[in-house]
Amino acid sequence: KENVYISQYLGDLDHLDSLQNHKVVQKHILTLLDAHPSVVIIDNHPAYQSSILGVKLSVANDIELHTVQHHVAHFSAILGEHNLIDDTEPILGVIWDGLGLGDDGNMWGGEFFVYDSYQFSRYAHLSYFNLLLNDKMAKEPRLSALSLCYTISGSSKLLKKKFTAQEWKIYDQLLKEDKQLKTSSIGRLFDAVASLLDIMDVQSYEGEAAMHLEVVARKYFNENGYEQLPSYYQQNISAVNISVTSLASSILLDIKNGAARELIAARFHGSLVNWIEAVANQEQFDKIAFSGGVFQNTLLVDLIITRLKKKFKLYFHEQLSPNDENISFGQLINYEIQQKLLKKA
Repeated sequence: KENVYISQYLGDLDHLDSLQNHKVVQKHILTLLDAHPSVVIIDNHPAYQSSILGVKLSVANDIELHTVQHHVAHFSAILGEHNLIDDTEPILGVIWDGLGLGDDGNMWGGEFFVYDSYQFSRYAHLSYFNLLLNDKMAKEPRLSALSLCYTISGSSKLLKKKFTAQEWKIYDQLLKEDKQLKTSSIGRLFDAVASLLDIMDVQSYEGEAAMHLEVVARKYFNENGYEQLPSYYQQNISAVNISVTSLASSILLDIKNGAARELIAARFHGSLVNWIEAVANQEQFDKIAFSGGVFQNTLLVDLIITRLKKKFKLYFHEQLSPNDENISFGQLINYEIQQKLLKKA
C-alpha cells in the first residue's frame, strides 16, 4: 500500500522566515525519501507563495503542473482521509474557512459542495459581501462588521464608534463605490459577529476573535445544555444560500433589545447548524463531510454532532487538522480523483 508523507505545518509563507523554512523542508523531504516528483500540484491562486514555488519547481524540472481550487482541496482531503473517493452515492461537503480564491474570481469561504462520481460541484454558499481592504479585513474584525452591516438602517450607531472620523470617511467612500472583491467567508462572518458584540475589533492573529466568540457562546450552552438549539432560523428553513444581511439584521435587533451577549453568540452558532441541516435535507444527502479552519471551533462541531448524528453520517478530520495543514494532502487526493475520472471517461 502506498504511503503519503505530509510535512509539519509551515505557517504563513508571506513571512520570509516561513518561506525560507518551506524551501528547507521541501529539500529535506525530497532527499530523505529519495523522491523524484513527476507532477506538481498547487492552489489556483497564482499569487500564493506556495503557488509561485510550485511553478518554479515545475519549470525547473520540466514536470506537469496542476492546480486545485482551495476549497475543493479541503473537501478532497476529508474524502481521502475517510476513504470516500470511490463512494457510489453523493456526499455533501461543508467547507468553511477564511478565504480562498473561487472559480468566479471572488473569495470563497462559506461553501457547500457535492461530490458525485469523481466530480465536484458547488451547491450553495454564504451570500456575498464586500471584502473590504483584502488582507486587512482578516486582521480587523470591525471591518467585517462594517462590510456586513453597511446597508442595514441604523447600524452606523453601533459601528461608528469603532473607527476614527477619518477612517469612517474613507471606508464609507469605499463601500459606496462598491468596487471591492466579494467574499462568502464564514471566517469573516465570525469576525463580524465578534465585533458587533464588542468582543474584539482588532485581532493579533486570524481566528482570535472567533475563538473568543466561541467561548462566549459556550457559556450559554454550559448553562442551558445542548439539546435546545437557539437560532435565528427555524429548522425547516428553505433558503440554500443564507443572506448575511438578514442574519446581521437579526443580531443587530437582539443587540438593540438588550439580549444577553451569550444568547446572541449561541443563536449565531445555532443558525449555522440549522443551515447545514437545511442544505442536507434539500437533496436528502446521507453523508456530510466537514473541512476548513472554522471546524477548529469545537463548540460548533459538538453542536453539529449533537443535532445531526442521528440523521446523517458525519465525517470530520481525525488525522489531519481541518485547517490548511490538510491542503497539500487534499491536492494530492484531488489529483488521484481526476485520474480516476479520466479513466472512467
